[in-house]
Amino acid sequence: MTHRERRALACEIADRARHCRDDALAVGLYGSLARGDDGPYSDIEILCVLKTPDEDYTREWTAGPWKAEVNFVGAEALFAQAATVDGEWPLTHGAYVHTRPLHDPEQLFPRLRDTVLNQPGDAFATAIRSLIVEDLYELIGKVRNARHMNEPDGLPVVAMHLALHGAFLIGLANRTPYTSGTRLFAESLRLPERPAGYDNLCRLVMAGTLGDPARVATLCEGFWSGVERWAAARSIVLDDPRLIPF
Repeated sequence: MTHRERRALACEIADRARHCRDDALAVGLYGSLARGDDGPYSDIEILCVLKTPDEDYTREWTAGPWKAEVNFVGAEALFAQAATVDGEWPLTHGAYVHTRPLHDPEQLFPRLRDTVLNQPGDAFATAIRSLIVEDLYELIGKVRNARHMNEPDGLPVVAMHLALHGAFLIGLANRTPYTSGTRLFAESLRLPERPAGYDNLCRLVMAGTLGDPARVATLCEGFWSGVERWAAARSIVLDDPRLIPF
């Protein structure tokens, strides 16, 4: 489909969604169609915001050459989601920032964007520490186990996840959500605050040249060392002084 055809169909679906719910507050596009960079095989993604506080469900379907998804969510739940900051925030919250209104008489979507981008610094600091301890530390352990046990087959997948969470770390450090998952790596390389070793690992994953286990493991270790120095330079304490923290 062309952009014009997809946009016309999206407006028709959005209009139906709004009129099938008499409590609809706002309807908008998100994803590539909202940004205007959709390709011929892109899907249609629509957000329908409801007055009803406790509703949150999705309708997703295909019709031959196209696919559509409509998320129905109460405004209260939506703003609560927008106010969360976790390890995947740079990817999940881009939809809230780049929503394109189709019906928004109360200017709900600009307020949603402000909610995402104006969370307190402590929330980002907590998310960064959690991501390093809970995700990156676990992944580098998998790399070391693979080398220790001479089981390199899983290294490409682990390296990809390590680079992915590295991109999340950089997005959190810059408080910048990415436009999409397919552009996440390229966009992360344009942001500051990148740990040493990240660029080499990221470019290796982007190129798909993951067939040399020794090189993959070396770049993973280099990135982890960079993360440790990066955290220390920012006074992010990774070790918990308590034996069992509860």
